[in-house]
Amino acid sequence: MANRKKLMMIKKAIMVQRVRAAAPKNQRRKIKQVLPNFTVIATDLNNIPRQTTGWTATLSRPGTADITANFDEFGVAVFTTIATLTTVSYTLRVRNADNTLLATRSVPADREVFVVRF
Repeated sequence: MANRKKLMMIKKAIMVQRVRAAAPKNQRRKIKQVLPNFTVIATDLNNIPRQTTGWTATLSRPGTADITANFDEFGVAVFTTIATLTTVSYTLRVRNADNTLLATRSVPADREVFVVRF
């Protein structure tokens, strides 16, 4: 009787091992991009979007032409010529409707959105 019980325990342990071996391994989830083009969001220091009608955002890097996008009234500028994730770093300049420079930031590579707080 004791041998039979041991045999059943061994069979159960083997079955558990088989089930665990057959279970799918945890796979890393691929990062899925949401925004197809590089986007800049202008906020105040409390993260409230600024009213940015007439404002512009300019991206530049040495040896290339500057790229400019207009902000909408909700503080969002979309660079339709820059696909995400970005592959290079940029210098971002934000100017108001009077062409006054309000902020200058360095934007690192591998981004799809950049928030400018000022």
